[in-house]
Amino acid sequence: MARTLALRASAGLVAGMAMAAITLAPGARAETGEQFPGDGVFLVGTDIAPGTYRTEGPSNPLILVFGRVSELSTCSWSTHSAPEVSNENIVDTNTSMGPMSVVIPPTVAAFQTHNCKLWMRIS
Repeated sequence: MARTLALRASAGLVAGMAMAAITLAPGARAETGEQFPGDGVFLVGTDIAPGTYRTEGPSNPLILVFGRVSELSTCSWSTHSAPEVSNENIVDTNTSMGPMSVVIPPTVAAFQTHNCKLWMRIS
C-alpha cells in the first residue's frame, strides 16, 4: 500500500514579521510533479512521474556509534517491480551519506526512500 502525502500551507503574522508554515498531511494523495518527500513509498505514474531526481542526502546529521557511521546518517532508496514493496521485488537500490540522484524508469511500479532530504526532479 502506498503512503502518500499532501502539503497544507498556512501563514501568520508574528511581531510584525510574516511567517509561513508548511505541514505534511498524511493520507492525501501527492501530486505527480517536481518534488516529493525523502521518506515514503511512492507509486510511479500515480504519486510521482518517471524521471531523474536528486536529493542533497540524509535528513539526519552524521552520527557515529563506536566510531562507525550509524544507519541514521544514510539516505537510501529502492525501486520495485510491484506496488507492494518488499525485498523480493527490488529492481535497484542505493545508499549514501551525501547527495545522490536516481533515474526512476516508467517500467518500475514503486519507489521507496528513507531518511533523505526532499527529492527534486532534474529531468
